[in-house]
Amino acid sequence: MVTALRTRESIRDKWWVTLGAPYLMIGLQLFAIMILDPTDYPSSSAYIWVVRILSVGFFVTLVVALVGLYFDIIYVVESSKWTPSMWYSLMFFVPIVGVIIGLHYLSKRSRYVGLSLSFSA
Repeated sequence: MVTALRTRESIRDKWWVTLGAPYLMIGLQLFAIMILDPTDYPSSSAYIWVVRILSVGFFVTLVVALVGLYFDIIYVVESSKWTPSMWYSLMFFVPIVGVIIGLHYLSKRSRYVGLSLSFSA
């Protein structure tokens, strides 16, 4: 049984969108590594600050995605007969296999409640 701290509002069905945030940030980091040349910066500390900002951004998106997964699981449980496990959070911590776990979660979620992106109130 999934329980959560609740308010009067129902959990929205758009939380699944946050699941891709850490992967997008990793992509941005890899892109930055490919195009940024440490010698282009006036000092090595400026380059290090860029790397730090990207790293902090990754950890922020990771937390957002974990919270998003939590609320998405609550929504799925309330809206269907499927009860996903928090074990799906491994999609964020297991390299390469995590993408497969994430796609599996989104596939099952699509079968049970869909993957709506309409932003109507």
